[in-house]
Amino acid sequence: MPRVAPGQRKRAYKPKTRTGCVTFRRVKCDEARPSCQRCTSTGRKCDGYEKESSDSQISSSSDSETSSVLLRAPSSSILFTSDRERRAFHFFINMTAPMMGGFGKETCWSEMTPRAAHHESSILHAIIALGALHESRERSRSAMPNNLLAPAEEAFSLLEYNRAIRCLVEPFSKKERQAMDVCLINCVLFSAVEMMQGNYGSGAAHQQSGSRILCEITYDEGSKKHYHESLKTSNTPYLPMELLEELYLRSDFVLAQMIDISNQSLYLKFKNSHFTVHPPAIFTSLLQARNTLHFFWSRFQNDLHNLNSYPDSTELAEPFILKHGDTFSEAEKLGVAILQIQSHTGYMIASIPHGITDNQILWDPFLSTFEKITILADDVISNPAFTTTFFQIDMGVIGPLYNVAGACRHPIVRRKAIALLERVPSLQEGIWNAGMTARVARKVMELEESGIAEVREAADVPDWARISDVVPEFEKGGEASNVETEVKTLLNSSEQKHKVAPICCNLENVFIQTICLIVLYTILHIHARNADQDIHIIFPTPKRHAMFLIQKREDFCTSIYPQGRFVQGSFQIVHQLRLISG
Repeated sequence: MPRVAPGQRKRAYKPKTRTGCVTFRRVKCDEARPSCQRCTSTGRKCDGYEKESSDSQISSSSDSETSSVLLRAPSSSILFTSDRERRAFHFFINMTAPMMGGFGKETCWSEMTPRAAHHESSILHAIIALGALHESRERSRSAMPNNLLAPAEEAFSLLEYNRAIRCLVEPFSKKERQAMDVCLINCVLFSAVEMMQGNYGSGAAHQQSGSRILCEITYDEGSKKHYHESLKTSNTPYLPMELLEELYLRSDFVLAQMIDISNQSLYLKFKNSHFTVHPPAIFTSLLQARNTLHFFWSRFQNDLHNLNSYPDSTELAEPFILKHGDTFSEAEKLGVAILQIQSHTGYMIASIPHGITDNQILWDPFLSTFEKITILADDVISNPAFTTTFFQIDMGVIGPLYNVAGACRHPIVRRKAIALLERVPSLQEGIWNAGMTARVARKVMELEESGIAEVREAADVPDWARISDVVPEFEKGGEASNVETEVKTLLNSSEQKHKVAPICCNLENVFIQTICLIVLYTILHIHARNADQDIHIIFPTPKRHAMFLIQKREDFCTSIYPQGRFVQGSFQIVHQLRLISG
């Protein structure tokens, strides 16, 4: 499919301006001084403006890769093959895209990506697959347990998903190259499709693949273009590279709160390009506050030794909130509360001495902060603008509430955090599912409090009984099981110190399985075409599972269990919690 429909390569009329600020490399901005709105709204330091050029120079430079973002009107040449496809596409635009954008006034999912879909088949089919999945989830939530999709509905989404993958890799089969921005957009969409189905391991793999591609991209100051060894450069990108970098920083931020990843390369890419080392004196938008918060959290994870302090984003945003709070929409009010929740959580984590993972007593002085987080989360969940089937790629309330449920041992506050998660079991924030997270948190609480006569305050839970963390191992599917939750106790001692091992996701053969499905679909499609008939395939719908391992350090275990049974590496499994994830 052509990137620009023949005869339609036309720019929308705009008055002539100068080249824009240096930070965005000639992407048009409002050219406010001393800092343009595009930079201040996204948390960047505006590096000012180059000297004015002649009209001919401006015209010449406008053909560079980042001279403009592709914002074209939908091409009439794109025709859906069925009403079902059209319905799913529009459901994505009207329902899924606003949710994926979170509380910010972003247009990348509701406007830019749908426009790209009219010119890129891979993006089109990925959007249809995600829209169909989302609509099916909405309709089946009350009718089917565990949000499992009907086989026919999942089959349609799976076929569209496979079409998207086939279209994405098609240029490589012709010894051609795919565009960088198309690959990066699809990685996010593919990850969202997998996450919404409960395939958290596969979703994480797509996300990390996109991050690796992004880290391999270089920028040449001379030509003002981005380059990749295996992918081609877009003269007119569907999404600017700067926006794609922000999306991946945020989605990696969500992923890192669940599994043990450290994307040092992605962090350095941001550190050396757009973000200033110091936060602005005062935020001028919620997006700016969010991006700064995520960047400094990433900095804390990747550059701890050079981090002098963790900024309090809520204090920096307070003047902006006081000035514009009355004009906030309901979504923006939710955003303010979520920003406060995340800032409180980050401040606590940064305040704990690095490397001390077993001394859980260090969390006890933060009781008042835990209470603030639960109160704010209650306000978010109780807000009429909040929906219990909300799906987004950004972090919201699930991760912070899980941190409260796991780190706060005060019985009332911890149970309130778990109850809030249980109120919204369908809530999905990237890799985080509220219902599954609540069950894990409740099991951790039960394990810690077992054998204790009465828990009235945090001090009643001794240090040796406290669990440090939980390791998730995600499955991609498997045989159907009639057991919703399987808890297997391998060791049960009243005086144990629990510890965890690094994450180990079983992600092998994802690509092979996908290719096999594509080949199967292609063969059946050819036979159906030769027979002049439609093809309807019903794929089996396996229940997807996630395993959460609670483990204990080997050096503590050997004195009690000298045989060293169930040892994996330097840790010993204490409990396994097996939950349905789809």
